[in-house]
Amino acid sequence: MPPKEEFEKSVQSIDQALDEIERTLEQMLTLARLSASDLNVDRAALQKTLERLQRKIDCIADTI
Repeated sequence: MPPKEEFEKSVQSIDQALDEIERTLEQMLTLARLSASDLNVDRAALQKTLERLQRKIDCIADTI
């Protein structure tokens, strides 16, 4: 693969990873808002989900 195509593929891959991180952060923000609300929610379950999403972000970040 020519260097230019390799570079473009790499940039595209990084862009996709950053998009996935952004979507995950938006999910985390939604869960944080839910936890901060006056609704009767299982905050322990929300915390576990937030931790899982954080690990997902860490894994994605490790690939770029």
